Amino acid sequence: MERLSWEVTTRVARRRPAQIVAMRAAALGWPGFAAASALRVLAGCLRRRVALLHVGDPVLAPLAAIARAFGVPTVVTIHGLDVAYRHPMYRLYRMIFLRGFDAYVCISDAAREAAIAVGVPRQRIHVIGIGVEVPAPRDGRCARAEDRLLFVGRLVERKGLAWFVRDVLPVLASTRPSLRLSIVGEGPEHAAVVAAARAAGIEDRLIWHGAASDGVKANELACATLCIVPNVRVDGDIEGFGIVALEAAAAGCPVLAANIDGLAQAVVDGASGTLLPPQDARAWIQAIEDRLRDPAGCAREGEAARRYVSEHCTWDAVIDAYERLFHVVAGNGATRR
Repeated sequence: MERLSWEVTTRVARRRPAQIVAMRAAALGWPGFAAASALRVLAGCLRRRVALLHVGDPVLAPLAAIARAFGVPTVVTIHGLDVAYRHPMYRLYRMIFLRGFDAYVCISDAAREAAIAVGVPRQRIHVIGIGVEVPAPRDGRCARAEDRLLFVGRLVERKGLAWFVRDVLPVLASTRPSLRLSIVGEGPEHAAVVAAARAAGIEDRLIWHGAASDGVKANELACATLCIVPNVRVDGDIEGFGIVALEAAAAGCPVLAANIDGLAQAVVDGASGTLLPPQDARAWIQAIEDRLRDPAGCAREGEAARRYVSEHCTWDAVIDAYERLFHVVAGNGATRR
């Protein structure tokens, strides 16, 4: 969510006059940021300096009420969990404030369906995905390792890492002594992943990097044999998009991802990666074994994914779509006033 908000705001601001209201000082906390943002929006509207307000997160939806009071058109981006989250107080907050926007941008079809399910008018929804920076081709400093799987992401239940370590990795490890799984990320499921590995006797197959820097992540994506994104279904939680799958493809790292939620938007099956049935251990084992047995074919798959992403999934294409929408919404708003 933070990356998308950053990219949209900064890239639009490079193209046309725009004012970015961002939480730059953590010391303010959420209440302080919300109050400061409200004052900035109010001041801009009073001076008639705002042609359109884009809110990057439904949590900030109250700011749109200020803009609408001055006849300023408003747009909000919905990421998925921000409408699926089921806490009673948040549901009430969402019901009160997430209404009246001129347009709702959903980052995937899964986020769109989640938005419709909570009452967002479908005729005002526009699906615009997420882009990615395509790194320069590797210079040979890090050849792709054999038998090196990679997981990148926050360790929460829906990411499916505990399931993968419990039901898939032990079978693969039984026939491939050199197989290792690099894990870049941290989160509440860490203990569950460790417990699953320990129970299967494969704890030594895990290489932990923790909440590593972007540099460590980039290096792992450049060197791994395969990137796995084994999400599972969790009631009340969804994967809005799955940008890791896109980043891996951009790095030329072949991607295997669960065909679930927004991952079906992030991965174009057969072009930028391969989609597999969620929690189907046999299908995952077979797909991974096929690629580990054919390193050259696996590498070609990664390079094909890189080419596809570089042609179809850049940030420029995403910002073009946002700008077209902003132009239409601002024009309609001007007509309305």
